[in-house]
Amino acid sequence: MIHIDRLPCPGILANKQEEWQQKYEEKLKESPKARPDSSKYAHKDIRKQLWAMSHGKCFYCESPLVDTPKEVDHFIEVAADSSMAYEWRNLYLACQNCNDKLPHGAIPVSEVLDPCRDSDKEIRSNITYEDEVIRAIPGSPKGMKTIEKYRLNTELLDSKRAKWLNKIAKAIIDIQADQIKEGRTCCNEEEARRLQLFMQPDSPYSLMSTIYIGKIKFLSYLCKQ
Repeated sequence: MIHIDRLPCPGILANKQEEWQQKYEEKLKESPKARPDSSKYAHKDIRKQLWAMSHGKCFYCESPLVDTPKEVDHFIEVAADSSMAYEWRNLYLACQNCNDKLPHGAIPVSEVLDPCRDSDKEIRSNITYEDEVIRAIPGSPKGMKTIEKYRLNTELLDSKRAKWLNKIAKAIIDIQADQIKEGRTCCNEEEARRLQLFMQPDSPYSLMSTIYIGKIKFLSYLCKQ
């Protein structure tokens, strides 16, 4: 998870939100457990804007969503607050794993991290990684509840993150080999750039990548010269 800046509300939602919300409230009167219309809150223009916000990644776990199912999630679930069904600030983009989250009754969103509200500093003060395994910072109930609510510690996500770490490890091994061959003790500009790419916001699992690379002493400061 990293901080995400929210882009402006898509035109389709700005124009239709009031109408859509009214129809949903009328539907709720007949059927209290009715769901809002996903063809509306997940309209292609809305999905496109959410995609741009997160660089094509899940808001919660940072898994890339290219060629994989992607779902528009209500951060505050409609079961908890139906008035947020078509509210732009309440719509997030999620993978199927994270959208299959624990309900509000189990863990309310007030007790977890919010990528659109919390800064990167706040996020890192609550969660970290040991290689591909996500962990709560010791003493952080918010970190523990965030991991639990969005199922960020599943075997599926561990497997995906491990594959990404293998790419980083290979890059590091290649860099070390070149340094030994050339008698260098630090990264050159091109090597530093290669590693920085793993840590950019548009890269998968950028928080994990930053923590992993930062733990390697000769890379932690990318050998400033």
